[in-house]
Order: sequence, then structure tokens, then C-alpha cells
Amino acid sequence: MIKRFSIQIIIRVLLLLASCLVLAYFYSSGYWFSLVGLMILIAIQVYTLNDYVNDTNHSLSKFLDALKSEDYSVYFSPSSKGSSFTELYRDFNTIISIYKKNKVEKDAQHKHFQQILEYIRLGVISINQEDLEEEHSIHEILFFNTAAGEILGQPKHKYWHRLERQVPWFGKEIRQLKEGGKKLLDLEMGGERKQLSLNVIKVRFMDKANLIISFQDINSEIEQKEIEAWHNVIRVLAHEMMNSFTPVSSLASTIKSMTENGNGTLIGMDHINEEAIKDINRAASTINKRSEGLMEFVNDYRTISQVPVPRIEAVNVKEFLEGIYFLMKPSLNEHSISLIPAKVPPKATLYLDEKMIEQVLINLIGNSIHALSHKADRWIKFGYELKPGQSILTIEDNGKGIPDEILKQVFIPFFTTRKDGSGIGLSLSKTIMRQHKGHLLINSEEGQYTQISLVFNNPDFV
Repeated sequence: MIKRFSIQIIIRVLLLLASCLVLAYFYSSGYWFSLVGLMILIAIQVYTLNDYVNDTNHSLSKFLDALKSEDYSVYFSPSSKGSSFTELYRDFNTIISIYKKNKVEKDAQHKHFQQILEYIRLGVISINQEDLEEEHSIHEILFFNTAAGEILGQPKHKYWHRLERQVPWFGKEIRQLKEGGKKLLDLEMGGERKQLSLNVIKVRFMDKANLIISFQDINSEIEQKEIEAWHNVIRVLAHEMMNSFTPVSSLASTIKSMTENGNGTLIGMDHINEEAIKDINRAASTINKRSEGLMEFVNDYRTISQVPVPRIEAVNVKEFLEGIYFLMKPSLNEHSISLIPAKVPPKATLYLDEKMIEQVLINLIGNSIHALSHKADRWIKFGYELKPGQSILTIEDNGKGIPDEILKQVFIPFFTTRKDGSGIGLSLSKTIMRQHKGHLLINSEEGQYTQISLVFNNPDFV
């Protein structure tokens, strides 16, 4: 475009120069009759050259004024003055179109960020730092979101001096932090106690120092977290009690069925043999033992502050696991699950809190029962292994397994993939094992099996 404009100017100047040379030649040769015509021609050339340059300057001035005033409605129609003007106007229109598109995108982004700041639960106010240099200065607030008004109990003020007049303590704190910083404020506002986390950041924008003021009522957040924590505690207790009541209920049903005939009438003593009496006694003893364990568990959790300190004692592994087998047998039979016992040496001993580890095993067996719901051939296998410095109890099932992406999250408190789950069983079990100075390991293959190992470092536990 510039090249064509230059060529046009050069051609017109050369033609004008040629005309002047011819005029000089005619004048020196005495051809007076042609002088008037040449002078008229030169005048016409000067006029057209001036018009050409002025028209270009006018178009350029119009174009620059449009950009300066951000008036993107300006349009340059195709010119009849030649291809150079046509191309020039087309380029002007293209540039204006690009600027218009960029402005629309910039405005859209600005509104998007404003909407984000408007709806977050964090009070945000932005002012020019110069507004704080003089007391009660009158300057506009650059940004004031809804949350800021709600926390301060004020409408969206347009001017800083009005906000400072209505909330003087806020203005005082901001003046103290005008170079940036954080502060925690304990206040009483409108008869309500609030704790404000105040943060002031100093930034430079367009060669001006601005302050971004953000603040949040953390007291309400703390209260909300406390409520959520209590709800989670209730879920923990409910989960553990349900896990214990399920086998207890099954054993109670077994006792009931052993003492009644088909129509629900109590049978006579002459219909109960010695073996049945032993089974009833053992079931009642198991119910009593589990009930005592549950009562102690709930009692220990009344403080909720931490998992109870385990009361460590020597426990015979074989007898301990037989108690678990008997406790869970009704539930396993109900779901047609085979229980494969562990091969344990008669004198094998673990140092643990029996009631707490019993609770862990009940949780793990409950998870296995759920994982086996879709299987035709269902089994749960217990294992025991003694290693140098370690004793390991394992529970393995041939259920649906755990996908890798979920396996990474199973110990996160309250994470669960079950609609009826609380998400605390494995987290609590891991905590209990940590209290025993041991740990919990999970190996699983999706669609094949899951094995959970309770690793006790008993020789070092004293």
C-alpha cells in the first residue's frame, strides 16, 4: 500500500517536473502561443497532486481518530480513485475489524472475571493507593463485590470516603496495611461475633499503585466445619455400631430359631440336646463379648479427639480368629460365602488390643461381603504369616477388586464408592493399625481379588 502510494506520488511529481521543463523550453524558444496551455496543465497537475495527498491524509486521520476514540463503526467504502486507495481502505477496514474483535474479547474476559469475583464468598475491594494518602479523600472504588457488602453489612459504595465513614475501623485497618500485609481481626458486628481474615496486596497497574483488599469471615467457615465434623463423627459411630449389630442380630436369630419350632412356639427342654445348649451358650457368650466391645468402643469415642490408645495384651491368634469366624458365620452363610480359615500354629501370639482389631476385621469382612455380591462362587480366606520382626494377618476375597484410580483414595476419610457407605471403615482401620505401630496394606486386581494385610511389628511394640 505504502509502495503504491509512493509510486503514485513519484509519477505525479515527475509529470509535473516534465511539464515545468517543457514550459521553460517553450519560454526560452519564444513559443509564446503554447505557454498559457502549459501553465493551465501545470496548475491542474498541482491541484490533483494536492488533492491526492490531502485525500490520503484525510483518510489516515479518520482512521487514527476511529482507533483513538474506539469508534469501530467507521467503514471505508471502496474508492474510485484507483487500486491503491481501494487497497488502502481495505486494510483500514481489516485493522478496525481486528481491533473491534479484540475489544469484544477483552470486554468479555473482563465481565467473566467480574462475575467470578462477584459470586465467590470472599470479600474483594480494589482502590487506588493514592486514595489513602489524604484523610477522607474523595475517590472512586474500582471494584466492590457482593460478598464484601454482606460481610461489612454495607451497600456497594462507589466512593472510598463513604465506606470509610460508615465503617471507620475498616478504613483504619486498611490504612495501616496500605503497603500490603495480612491480619486476623476479632470483631462484633451487628450483635454477631466475627473473625475476619484480612489480606491487602499492593499492585501496580497502568503506572498506578492499586490495593486489592480481600477478607473473609472465617468464624462462619469454622462453625460450618465443626458441624460437618460432628456429622462425620455421628456417621463413624453409626457405621461401627451397624457393623457390630449385624452379626449380633444374626446370632440372636440363630438362638431364636434353635429354641422355637416351625410355628414360632417355644420348644420344651426335652427337645434340646446338649450340643444345642453348647451352641446357644457359645452364641450368647459371643453376643455378650461383642456387646461389651461395642460399649467400650463407643465410650472411648465420647471425646472424639483421637482414636483411643490401645490396651495391648498377648492374644492367642488361633483362638482370636476362631472367635471372628464364629461371630461372622451367620452373615457369611446368609450371603452363601465360604470362609477359609488360616493355618495358625497353636501357640502363635500377637500383642494387640483385641476389641480394636476385632473391629478392624469386622469392617474388612463387611467390605468383602459387599465386593462378593456379584460373584457366583464366593469365598473369603484368612491367612497368617510370621516374618522376622513382623506378624501378618491377611483377609483375601475373590470379589470385584479395586480399580487403580480408586485404590489410591481408599484411605481418604469419608471417601466411598458405595451409596450406603460412610467412607470411614478403611481410614479408621488404618488409624487403629497405626496406633498398634503397624500398618495396613492393600493388594488388588480389578475383577479378580482383593487382599488386605494387617502388619504388626510386635517384637518392637513395648
